[in-house]
Amino acid sequence: MNRIFLLIILLITFSCKAQTNIIDIVNRCNNSPLNRSNGSLYLKDISNIYEPYIGTWKWTEGNKEMVLTLLKQTKYHINTYGNDNYFEDRLVGYYVYKENGIIVVNTSSDNLNLDYGLNVSFDILCNGKLDSSLFQDVFRGTSYEVQLEKLSPTQMKFTGKIGENTYPRPRTGTIYYQSGTTFPLNMVFTKQ
Repeated sequence: MNRIFLLIILLITFSCKAQTNIIDIVNRCNNSPLNRSNGSLYLKDISNIYEPYIGTWKWTEGNKEMVLTLLKQTKYHINTYGNDNYFEDRLVGYYVYKENGIIVVNTSSDNLNLDYGLNVSFDILCNGKLDSSLFQDVFRGTSYEVQLEKLSPTQMKFTGKIGENTYPRPRTGTIYYQSGTTFPLNMVFTKQ
C-alpha cells in the first residue's frame, strides 16, 4: 500500500515538472519557434547572464550625474493580449539623471510589473550580449537602443544609439531621429 502511494506521488511530481519547458534564456534563438501562448514556457537565466549587472550604478562627468538601478525579475509572468502567456527572467530598472544637482529625469516611480512599455528593460540577444529592448529618454520622449558591457566587476559600459526602435527584432522599418539627447549615449558606470 505504501509503495502504491509513493508511486502515485512520484508520477504526479514528474508529470507536473514535465509540463514546464525551461530554456536557458541565452538559447532562446536556438529553440525556434517558441510556444509563448500556453503558459508552459519559462525562459530562465540559467547561465546567470544578468547577475553581474544587478545593482545600482553611477556615472558622473562635471555637473552631470546619472544613477541607474537594475533589478532581476525571476520567473516574471508575461500574459498580454491573449498572444503571450509565458514566464521569463528579465532585467528591468530605472534611472535618475541630474544636471547641476537638479533632477532632469526620474523614472524611479515606474511600475516595473508591466509586460511591455517599461522605460528601462534589457534582453539577452542571440549573440549572448545584453541589449535594451527599450531605454526611454522620458524628457525627450525618445527611445534608445542601449548595450551594456561589463568592463570589470565594478565598471559597466553603456552605449546607446538613437532610432531603429521598432519591435520585434530584427528591427526594420522607418528610423526616426531626434535632435540631441538628454544624457550622453556613451557612459562608463561604476557600481555603488
